[in-house]
Amino acid sequence: MEFRLKFIKGEQRKFLKEFLKINCMTITSAISYLNVGRTTFKQWLTERNTISGTKFFIICERNPELRIYKAKISEKLPQNWGQIKGGKFRVQKSKDFNKVLKKIRETKESKRLKTAQYLKKGEKLKNKILDDLIKDKTDLKFILATCLLTDGSLMIGKQGYRIAYSAKDPILKDFIKALLSKLSKFVPSEVCDKNGVYLIRINDKSLINELLKISPNYIKSPNKSQGKAKYLSGSQPSLKFLNHASLSTIKWCIRFAFTTDGCITISRNNTIELNLACYHPTLAREWLEIFGKYGIKGHLGVDRKSWCGIDGVRVYDINSIQNFAEMGGFIPGVKISAKSKRYKGLEKNMLLRRVIQKRARSFPLP
Repeated sequence: MEFRLKFIKGEQRKFLKEFLKINCMTITSAISYLNVGRTTFKQWLTERNTISGTKFFIICERNPELRIYKAKISEKLPQNWGQIKGGKFRVQKSKDFNKVLKKIRETKESKRLKTAQYLKKGEKLKNKILDDLIKDKTDLKFILATCLLTDGSLMIGKQGYRIAYSAKDPILKDFIKALLSKLSKFVPSEVCDKNGVYLIRINDKSLINELLKISPNYIKSPNKSQGKAKYLSGSQPSLKFLNHASLSTIKWCIRFAFTTDGCITISRNNTIELNLACYHPTLAREWLEIFGKYGIKGHLGVDRKSWCGIDGVRVYDINSIQNFAEMGGFIPGVKISAKSKRYKGLEKNMLLRRVIQKRARSFPLP
């Protein structure tokens, strides 16, 4: 079992300094050799934390002359020995445990808000799409809800409240970041993985509570431990909020849905298809109904491999596709992803315009 070694004051620092000197090591090379973090090693040097017994013997095995420091060890301690976590005594003394925890959370949230306010002062997030949405007097929270019900997520759990959105297209990434910054009092974070996929995240309990009033749920499929029946017995995500939205908001929501989770394709025999990938029975049927109200006639796609047997909405009618184009089509500048072998990198709206101009029969295949 792992244990810690407590040295006579000052001797642990001398031991580690001697180890670095004998081996001509830097802190970087030492942490690599010992397989520990930089902070951990520095805390050993300052004697803020006690050194691991295993690491002590690894050092002594490499440098037998340092074994003399065994005589400087004053005590052997268990692995979990260390500083008492802050607030432990205060919580024990308090009669109302929940009140103390609430105060701690409020203090933490207050500090986080001050940091966000400071960061927002220097923030210069200008986005043309967001400006157009504001100009058209759309409901921005409805737009965000639509994006989360297509390619995003909203999670509530032990780790707190979090909104997340993944996108490979930089235009969508910049828009979502600007939209979250506009609606939230906090600043969204941005990370990019090795595959070039951007992940935008933000923790904002008040914004999430407002989004939950729009749609009761944002989880679009059952998890592994839940199962289909149990998932469908609970509250389901819904687009009913669009029944109370303005015409401009609905049209923008349709455009965002097709842009984030949809595409337009042309088969080799010139069959045109505008589709929306939606693997949720309620959402797919609601999208089909909304599209039909605004001149986009389609049907539900069937896929037995899908957990619900549905793979979204498919539109083959050229007049319906033309109605979508007259609505504004896809979000300007967004390109076709690498999943398409024939049209990778081409703007979605450019392909849409070609379809409208040439129609299916005269469309020139590449």
